[in-house]
Amino acid sequence: MREHFDFYGYNAPTWGGYYHDGQTYFLGEDFRSVKRYKEYKSIGFNMCLLQHENGYDGEEWKTCSTKKCLDVCQKAGIDRVIVEDRRLKRLCKEIPVVGENGRFKTEEELLAYLDECTKPYRDHPSFYAIQLEDEPAFKYLKGYAVVYKALKKLLPKVELQCNLLNMVQQTLIAPDPENLQTKEKDLEDYLRYFAKESGINYLMTDEYAFRGRNVVSPISIPTFQVFANVCKDLGIESRIVLQSFTQEACIVDKTKPGFLEGSIAWRRITEKDMYWQMNLALGLGFKEFSFFTYMVKAKKDFRGKWVGGAAIDGGALLNYDGTRSRLWYATQKVIKEVKAFEPVIIDYQYENAYFFFPDGKKKEDFDSTSNAILSDVKNLAISVKTPKYPVMVSELRKGNSKMYMVQNIGNPIDELMYKKRATTLEIDLGELKSRAKFYYKGKLVERNLDGSILKEKLGIGQAIFIEIE
Repeated sequence: MREHFDFYGYNAPTWGGYYHDGQTYFLGEDFRSVKRYKEYKSIGFNMCLLQHENGYDGEEWKTCSTKKCLDVCQKAGIDRVIVEDRRLKRLCKEIPVVGENGRFKTEEELLAYLDECTKPYRDHPSFYAIQLEDEPAFKYLKGYAVVYKALKKLLPKVELQCNLLNMVQQTLIAPDPENLQTKEKDLEDYLRYFAKESGINYLMTDEYAFRGRNVVSPISIPTFQVFANVCKDLGIESRIVLQSFTQEACIVDKTKPGFLEGSIAWRRITEKDMYWQMNLALGLGFKEFSFFTYMVKAKKDFRGKWVGGAAIDGGALLNYDGTRSRLWYATQKVIKEVKAFEPVIIDYQYENAYFFFPDGKKKEDFDSTSNAILSDVKNLAISVKTPKYPVMVSELRKGNSKMYMVQNIGNPIDELMYKKRATTLEIDLGELKSRAKFYYKGKLVERNLDGSILKEKLGIGQAIFIEIE
């Protein structure tokens, strides 16, 4: 059993510049410094992922960026660093990895290669894990699992970061792209296949709810649910990457140089959005949380038909020039509250999730719940009346104790743009009323009941946790 939640951010402090349409710009400060990594740590992160220009590809170790960052992390007090080894990421996509037609004829040859690749960094005091291929398609899972198992055989104590796909591109996760099932079933089969082939003890994905047109992505909640349900069934841990970026992208009309046909945008993330994501993840039993992205990504180029960037200033936690965005402070606040709540919730394991809707409404009436997987609320010991927004109740268990998370799971944009107010829920605890403890934003709070009814005012994304010992 784990003792603590883990937190980290993608795109850790960079070399202090960025690329735009083939031009390189330097901002006058190398952010790979002890000061900047202490700042990274101060947001609440206890792990660090080195990618992109800080990743490793077999170059001279003494002078490479990966070693520089590992040394700086050690001085900053960060001793759990995930190294991106690009050679091993590429290896995960070779079909087959081992065998007559593979790159390696035997497992011994593969192990010798992995041994040579990892020698430069694996004994560094701050080294903790290796990042393998990000978001592999189903066709790569078997090879991915071969590399995973070989590395665990060679380095049994080393963690491996394996971030898997969600439902966004169904043909990539489907066992048979020519014969698609439901998105939920294809995702479930994809996860179960990798878990069986690799023997991994967790499943992880990234899912970003707040995209264009001011709606909540319809695949977000069901993606969270499928991961939580599969992990519960397999008895393994679930991990999640949360959204801390916004993105702009345009389609280029190649017949008219310089002309953009149209654009899309993923809106800026706010404190309300961060609560929405974190409460959902806690309620569904996730134990490790990372954020995409910590610092605005340094590359912004034309890519085929697309002009885009993985983040823009004000959307990521840290801007191009190293200044903190409002989201940096909001995320620090939320992580602090989660850490305060950690001793209470860390050992609770996810059981199920249920949804309640206003009278006369159903799940399809709300973009946030339109594709949610519903369970029969008759099987739940508590009930909720909600006048305006959908509510998710998740059930967690620890021995004979239970915890219920009650979350206003509407669309945060309603409060951000349309000035709609928080809603008062009526939560009927029934026979559980005398045994209930209440937690809000990480703290134990007092609540007065009207009989067995708790009247709780919750803004969108906010949640109250009810422990029944």
